[in-house]
Amino acid sequence: MRRMLVSRISRRVLAEHHIALSRSLTGSVKDTATEPHVGIIFTGLNVKRSIDKCTRLLRERPLDTEGNCGEVLRNTEWPEVVIDGHTDTHFAYIREHLECVLPTQT
Repeated sequence: MRRMLVSRISRRVLAEHHIALSRSLTGSVKDTATEPHVGIIFTGLNVKRSIDKCTRLLRERPLDTEGNCGEVLRNTEWPEVVIDGHTDTHFAYIREHLECVLPTQT
């Protein structure tokens, strides 16, 4: 099962990267990213900016996903996120994979 999942993810990443490279080569998509990238690989991914984005997305979504007491939970405050260390760190990475690890998905 593990091998099958790794193989599937690898093929999907390769396909997404190929599509992104093809689109940038043909000029069919405008480059709106703030970090430098090649295809889906961001060569200068700003880690602090990605964490800030995930934090903002979490704060914007309702805490109650079942809809039972959403109004009460919507007024609940999220904990503060403190980013400590090398806040200007940049490295090559696939942004979607980093943001998938960070808790932004429902």
